Amino acid sequence: MSHHEKFAWGSLIASLLAWSFLTMRMTDSWAVVNVSPGHMIWTYGAVVVLMIVAHATLAAILDARAGSEAGKDERDLAIAARAERIEGLVVLAAVNVLIIHALAQAAFAGHALPSIDLGTLPVLFYALLTVLFLGHITSQLATIWLYRA
Repeated sequence: MSHHEKFAWGSLIASLLAWSFLTMRMTDSWAVVNVSPGHMIWTYGAVVVLMIVAHATLAAILDARAGSEAGKDERDLAIAARAERIEGLVVLAAVNVLIIHALAQAAFAGHALPSIDLGTLPVLFYALLTVLFLGHITSQLATIWLYRA
């Protein structure tokens, strides 16, 4: 397994754990709860710090083990570029789903379909951060898949 594939696995695990922390702080029985802006700022800061520490620790451990083999060749760059394109498409699709959902909810009030109230700050905060995590997790999964292909 290459250095970059190991990093993708570690980043995937760290991202899932950080998203789980976000979900634990923002939901109760999978429903987003109404929390204060201070709670959201603290949660956002904690998630950012968790991701920075996790990625820095992971990079330091893998670089110490790999030594001079940690450089990127053309294949690594091509895989990273393709994974980023896939990530961009997933984020684009998810943001469009949120936009279409908000427009449909405003246009067809009273429908029986499940609804997400994007008009409240906690729900919007959670939805947008979840989209960012979805994009990053997709990128790491694509990286792993492309190294295996």
